[in-house]
Amino acid sequence: MSDFEPLRVAIVGCGDISQGYGNGIKAKPEKVKMVGAFDLDKERAAAFSKAYDVFHYEDLTELISDPNVEAIVNLTSHLAHAEVSARALTAGKHVHSEKPLAATREDGKRLLELAEEHGVRLSCSPFTFLGEAQETARKAIQDGAIGKPLMTYAEMNWSKIETWHPNPEGFYQEGAGPMLDVGVYALSVLTTILGPVMSVMGDADILLPERTICSGPLAGKTFRVTTPDQVTGFLTFASGSKARMTASFFGYSRQGGVEFHGETGTLILSASQSFNAKVEVRTARDDPWREIPSIAEPSHGVDWGLPLSELAESIRTGAPQRCTGQQAYHVLDICLSILDSAEQGRAWPVQSTSPPPPPIYFLKFYQFPCRGG
Repeated sequence: MSDFEPLRVAIVGCGDISQGYGNGIKAKPEKVKMVGAFDLDKERAAAFSKAYDVFHYEDLTELISDPNVEAIVNLTSHLAHAEVSARALTAGKHVHSEKPLAATREDGKRLLELAEEHGVRLSCSPFTFLGEAQETARKAIQDGAIGKPLMTYAEMNWSKIETWHPNPEGFYQEGAGPMLDVGVYALSVLTTILGPVMSVMGDADILLPERTICSGPLAGKTFRVTTPDQVTGFLTFASGSKARMTASFFGYSRQGGVEFHGETGTLILSASQSFNAKVEVRTARDDPWREIPSIAEPSHGVDWGLPLSELAESIRTGAPQRCTGQQAYHVLDICLSILDSAEQGRAWPVQSTSPPPPPIYFLKFYQFPCRGG
């Protein structure tokens, strides 16, 4: 049991991802309590509220003005994130937002300023860098398993969203696209393990400009793609490390996860976003690949309740806040810089910075089983 009163949160946006958050919050009652929900689609909000036995707010103003709500979980569409978060922060509510933090640098900076001005916490996905697999990779690299990382390859090939999502059009519009929707997962891992990015080169295209929805009530409808559906970024970190990352809403691919190539070996994290991803290391030409034991029993897939329990502990006890608006803004800035570079055809400086978040593993008694050499 927790030694503090659970943080009272309300869900804003009851779409596909809300069930993951709802179940994740429900699994951590000692730290987080869900008290209500709102969605512009009243039927969807009513169904969610009934399923999780929470209050159904009729409008956003009612939710934000309720003193019983301490924090909102912003699960709205990409382009609505900044407006909803700004309203909540201005009202003195803590915020955890789904990714991206905002669609523009101006809106992202405004959210950071509002959180500071009103003395509240701003948290943002991706939080998956806190997964057991991601923390295992981080500790192994920091313990010298492959020497200094010199070159990293990261892949987020998400194929065609329209083949499974019932309302995919928003994913292909400016302010979304594969870089801001899924590239952020890899970037949150890279900036956590390798530190801040200093400059980028980008290449981006619309490879398949017309898409057809394959499922749900809109099946058969076609729409136009207005933001690049294939993006590659070449990153230079302040530490001197280099990386290449790809984010795509185009093809199927067997490539995935992150490969860290260091002075004395290679470490592969099989997925940026899955907490139970495999972590393997190879330190010499003829050595076999070795799987690294996890720092803790891994969650299956993604623990959606983790960022809220982390936020609750930070607010209630003063523990370090690991999912921060500052890192989310740096990731947003990197994404937009890659797209700017692709459009202008030149290297692009990344003006923002963010220190890596404190690790979770320092609280655990864990000894990395092998070192590079």
